[in-house]
Amino acid sequence: MRPVNKKGFALMPLIIAILIIGALIGAGLTLVGPRAKKAKYDRTGESLTAATQSVIAWAAANGRLPDATAFPSVVSSSIDGWGRSLIYIYDNNLTAIATGGICGRSSTTLSYGAAALNTAFLIISGAEDMTVNTTPAVSGAFAGTIASGTADLVRAVSLEELRNQAGCFSYTTGRLRILNNELPKAVLDSPYNATIYAEGGVPDPDPANPLYTIELIPLSSLPSGLTFTPWDSTAGGATISGTPTLPGDSFMVRVSDSNSNVAEKGFQLTLLGGGGGGGGGGGGRP
Repeated sequence: MRPVNKKGFALMPLIIAILIIGALIGAGLTLVGPRAKKAKYDRTGESLTAATQSVIAWAAANGRLPDATAFPSVVSSSIDGWGRSLIYIYDNNLTAIATGGICGRSSTTLSYGAAALNTAFLIISGAEDMTVNTTPAVSGAFAGTIASGTADLVRAVSLEELRNQAGCFSYTTGRLRILNNELPKAVLDSPYNATIYAEGGVPDPDPANPLYTIELIPLSSLPSGLTFTPWDSTAGGATISGTPTLPGDSFMVRVSDSNSNVAEKGFQLTLLGGGGGGGGGGGGRP
């Protein structure tokens, strides 16, 4: 009797094993792709958030935004999850104290879409397609409306948010304010002169114009005989001068700049009785 040939049956377990391994490999590859993609998006999101906070912290410490040249050294990483450089776009007026910095301005020339006016800066990743579809697509200063690419990852910070996080209040560098805390005392029937100074904000860049608009708010009045001059280029501020003859009440002074910032302060000008002495000079800066 001839023996039964079992070679064909011996191959079946091997074939089944190969099919199972192939299925497992295929399933593994199917899972690896999305996980790797998600990891890159997560890593990019973390980079964008960290870079945004680094720029805000640097701006709070320096009173202005870093420019594109300084940006890579300000952030811990300027690379996204796909190994490409992050794009940093900003309002150039915010990079210098002379043009207001972050605390001296009330508006910007940059907007992120039609609804997001007064944007301070944006940080952008081209994401999965590795192409920045936002316009402009390179780091640097920009004035106008930014057109966002739908596939890009973007972090935008408004001027209001930046000012709040930087603590723009009171005597913060760059903030528009009236320098005088009080005015020198005046003497009845004696010549008097005092200057009210302002600083910060965005002074008018035209040398033919006053740096600031300084006005007397007529809630009450100056002592009779004194005149308020809104700007004296020689003194570098508004002046109060003349010879007081009658007492006045407290009064308010308002200063505004070329970027629509406004600051106000109240004063009480003390008028002493006559005695022949000279009045307060008040010409020096406080």
